[in-house]
Amino acid sequence: MKDGVFDAWPVVDAEGLRGMIRNSDLEQATAEGGSVKKVGEILTGGSRNGQTAETLPHLHPDHSLSLALERMGTSGLNVLPVVSRANVRQLIGIVILDDILAAYGVVKRGGQMEQSE
Repeated sequence: MKDGVFDAWPVVDAEGLRGMIRNSDLEQATAEGGSVKKVGEILTGGSRNGQTAETLPHLHPDHSLSLALERMGTSGLNVLPVVSRANVRQLIGIVILDDILAAYGVVKRGGQMEQSE
């Protein structure tokens, strides 16, 4: 996880999307001796406490990339869940910042962002 492109992961149970858990929440739980805790316990006790699937920053399949960037900026996440309009707990997929930037022609080279030609 440390070297991955995701800074958060969707958490889903039998009822659907419960929220996004940040790597920092997992690291903090581990540092505090919570490595035996269930992910759901860390999610509800973490810094995102009180967020429901409805209030969690998310996207729908028909949303624009510019809205995805705006929501990433507001939430501080570089990955957002894409959910059904009919049921916001139904996880369809995820969108990550690097893919959005690549769609705009911005690529990473050696850790730096560059505009492709």
